[in-house]
Amino acid sequence: MKGNKKALAAVLVASVFAAGCATDGSGGWGTKQSIGTAVGAVAGVLLGSQIGGGSGRTVAMIVGAFAGGALGNWIGSSLDAQDQEALAASTQRALASGQTETWTSDHSGASAVIRPVSSETKTQQATVKRSEKIVQVQNLAALNETWQAASSVNLRAAPTASATKVGGLASGQTFTALGRTSDNWIAVGRKGVTVGYVYGPLVKPVVVAKADQAVDLDGISVAQARTQGFDLDTIEPARPVVEQVAVQTTCRTMQYDVTTAKGSESKTVNACQAPDGAWQIG
Repeated sequence: MKGNKKALAAVLVASVFAAGCATDGSGGWGTKQSIGTAVGAVAGVLLGSQIGGGSGRTVAMIVGAFAGGALGNWIGSSLDAQDQEALAASTQRALASGQTETWTSDHSGASAVIRPVSSETKTQQATVKRSEKIVQVQNLAALNETWQAASSVNLRAAPTASATKVGGLASGQTFTALGRTSDNWIAVGRKGVTVGYVYGPLVKPVVVAKADQAVDLDGISVAQARTQGFDLDTIEPARPVVEQVAVQTTCRTMQYDVTTAKGSESKTVNACQAPDGAWQIG
């Protein structure tokens, strides 16, 4: 199964690098099929989230799709699928961190520098879901990424240490981080629904190499939940509260300098997050 997913990822990477970019628009806040993605012009395909379906599945990359196709076509004809996938993973890290990424192929000699040259924050409206007892906050910075608990951590009903405890995450447990508050609390998602908040310094993003794995919190059983202080009837109600809130998203201008056996190419592209956290490049 893992090999099939990697093969499919490589096919989709090649398709996106060879094409422009488009959006699907079907994903919502907290739906993994649109989390952390750059969208290629392949009809009906969202890449960078889940391949083969299944809640909480992510691929370990974001694909750089280039508007107009000039550099995209050149990369598609100059890099093999393995290099394209590796370059996409570097793109993911550069977009997420806002820091320059340097990539060198482990077999072809190709290399690239991916440099975010400017960034700006925008506020957009998004439809979000939350458990009835969980406080909703405005102006969350969109994340929608796979994170894990660095140690045992309390899950609270609001983003403050004095808020009611609604459960806890075990050390190493993975979950979907929906967004970050201005004072560094992370909104925790279960199947697209905000079920509580954890303090930012106690959790961390899952590294790219391990991102294509099940999110523990999505698959937790009733019995497992009880051992961690969860009442699933409370944190996963049949009818969660649905409302519109302001979400902060990021736009970045990215400078690509790529060298292969065929020569060197440079291009500046724009990348913006949708309200659901999906990166759209081009």
